[in-house]
Amino acid sequence: MDFILYAAVAYMCLSVGIGIFHSQGRNKVFNKRPIEVTDVKAYNRACGILVFGFGIAAEVTMFFMCNTTGWVSALITLALLGEAGIVVLIYNFVIEKKYLKMR
Repeated sequence: MDFILYAAVAYMCLSVGIGIFHSQGRNKVFNKRPIEVTDVKAYNRACGILVFGFGIAAEVTMFFMCNTTGWVSALITLALLGEAGIVVLIYNFVIEKKYLKMR
């Protein structure tokens, strides 16, 4: 059962990350509103790396989550949610600020 969880998360992160890397226009994974970026290729690369990094961190965290029980597993689940929050913060305060075209 654990293998299905690992495979699903790996597939989602890989497919989204590869889609971002191959995108010719600005990707819309993190930001649904239309934004103008200074360098679309570098922006997509940064977003793709962020998705791949989250996928690796999520796989490691889920390994420990599935191999523990009780309150430790619950804490590791909260750590996984924290990792997702950190990804959003990195996007908002680093990537978007760096590549956002000022009007």
